[in-house]
Amino acid sequence: MNNNALVGAVLASTLGAAVFAHNGATGLVMDRMNGMTAMRDVMRDLAPMMQGSTAFDVRAVQTAAATLMAHAGDNMTKLFPNEPIPAASFAREDIWNNWAEFASLSDDLRTDAMGLAVAAPNALTVPPSPVDTTADAPMTDHSAMQMTPTPETFSIAQLMGVEPLREVTRATSGPVADGPSETAPAIDFAMMAADDVFEMVSKTCASCHALFRRGN
Repeated sequence: MNNNALVGAVLASTLGAAVFAHNGATGLVMDRMNGMTAMRDVMRDLAPMMQGSTAFDVRAVQTAAATLMAHAGDNMTKLFPNEPIPAASFAREDIWNNWAEFASLSDDLRTDAMGLAVAAPNALTVPPSPVDTTADAPMTDHSAMQMTPTPETFSIAQLMGVEPLREVTRATSGPVADGPSETAPAIDFAMMAADDVFEMVSKTCASCHALFRRGN
C-alpha cells in the first residue's frame, strides 16, 4: 500500500515542526535538539522510499528505525527535566503539565520505530494473511517450488539489542465497543507494509510537536 499524498502531507507537517535554529543552546537543550534533528533527517531520507519514488532498501530502513529508537522512549524523556525553559528551547511547559501524554507519545514513537524495523522486509506491500493449516485444509507439495530469497536484514544485536522484533506489537488506544474493560486488538507490525508504519511514526511525531513544541 502506498499512500503518497497522505505520507507526504504528514511528513511535511513533521519536518516543518522539526526545523531547528539552535540559538546558542547548550547542555540538555542542545542534546534534545540534536536528537530531534537526527530524527528529522531520518524521516526526510526515508520519505522517497515510502512514496515509491526511489528504490526500497530494507537495511537502510532498519538502520533509520534504529536511529529513531535511540532517540525515543526513555532516551527522550530523560532529556526533559522539570525545570525553567531556556530561551533557546522550543519546548513548551505543557510537557510537564501533561507529562503522561508526552511520555506516552515518546513510548509510542519507540514502539512504532521498532515496528518499522519489523515491517521493512515487506517494503510497500501488505503481506498475505497466514495460510490455513487446519486439518480440513488441503495439503500441497511445495518440494519442487522455487522459494524467493528472504531480503537480508539486520540482526537484533545489530539494531538495538532489543527483544526479537517479530514479536513487536502495539495496542491501539481506547476501549472497544463491547465495554470499557477491554482493549482494542494489538497492531501486528509484521503484517503491515513499511510505508503504513512510517505513516504511524510521522503522525506520532506530528502529534507531539503540535502539543509540546513552540513555533513551526
